[in-house]
Amino acid sequence: MTELPGTWYDGRSSRGQPARLRSPAPGRLVLAIAEGEREFDAGEVTLSPRLGQLARELRFVGGGHMELEHSPLLDQWLPGRSRIEAAVDWLERRRAAVLSATAALVVGVIAFFQLGLPWMAREVAPLVPPPIERTISNQALALLDGHLLEPTRLPAPRRESLQQSFFDMTRGLPRADGLRLDFRHAPGIGPNAFVLPDGQVVMTDQLVTLAKDDEELLAVLAHEAGHHEHRHGLRRALEKSAMLVVVGFLFGDVSGTGALSVSLPVLLVESGYSRQHEREADEFAFRQLAAKGYSPDAFARIMGRMSFDGKIDSGLGPIGYLSSHPPSAERIEAARAAAASGSAADEAVGSDQAGE
Repeated sequence: MTELPGTWYDGRSSRGQPARLRSPAPGRLVLAIAEGEREFDAGEVTLSPRLGQLARELRFVGGGHMELEHSPLLDQWLPGRSRIEAAVDWLERRRAAVLSATAALVVGVIAFFQLGLPWMAREVAPLVPPPIERTISNQALALLDGHLLEPTRLPAPRRESLQQSFFDMTRGLPRADGLRLDFRHAPGIGPNAFVLPDGQVVMTDQLVTLAKDDEELLAVLAHEAGHHEHRHGLRRALEKSAMLVVVGFLFGDVSGTGALSVSLPVLLVESGYSRQHEREADEFAFRQLAAKGYSPDAFARIMGRMSFDGKIDSGLGPIGYLSSHPPSAERIEAARAAAASGSAADEAVGSDQAGE
């Protein structure tokens, strides 16, 4: 009868003694040590999972355990491994499979962060109740007001004129009811504008001063309205918060996930827009400007002026939410192309009418 050698520890002393294990009948195990033999029911014995070439451990009822080298007989005498454990055992004995599984895991994690999280945020953002959006927005603005923003110094008539123009330009949009325009003095940030999840658009006095005409300001506001229509700010904050949760689970530290509702305003302020979000907001602005009788070239002009002023190139401030408009000749060219396309279409319509 086949016996497996090992070392027995009685649980009372750290000293081990030689031992042998055999199975005289299915479901029965016999442990032979110097003091004699002890018989056990296999269901009362716990076998440790196999980990590479490490020794296996048998734990017996009543205390004590036996360490021995792995043998296929152990799995025959003590069946019942889970499929997961069997799969792990199979992987550990095949280096190529381990490398392939590791590569697949890395690709999967990257794909989840790059594709999965944005998709989840896009689906979840419309489900966030308006009161929650207002709370997040108010807390984020309070954070900015306490550090970077000051009360506006623009005259009331000037503010009211821009607010009316903004209202006229965004009238009829699906989410127009939530849009409103406010102003802040921001010498440390410079020319800028941003929109909060509840639809409050904040424009700095410095941007109003920089613009040559209201059409340029409306171009920037149309861009921010695009962010609001697509819920970009909230989606970005949700992505960041979900990333914190996932990383916490991956590294076994979920202690901070309970405070996500408190940290969302901070994540909103610190999270810049992605390139895709900026592109979507730009395209929205071009369409909206053209629909209201303005030229998208106004967007190119103000972007060029902000670049020349140095505010875009230097990042527009120390936090991500206010530095999310990257310097991009491509964006300026896209605005000019949209303006040229609109002009060509107008000329074509005029030619057709003249021909009639």
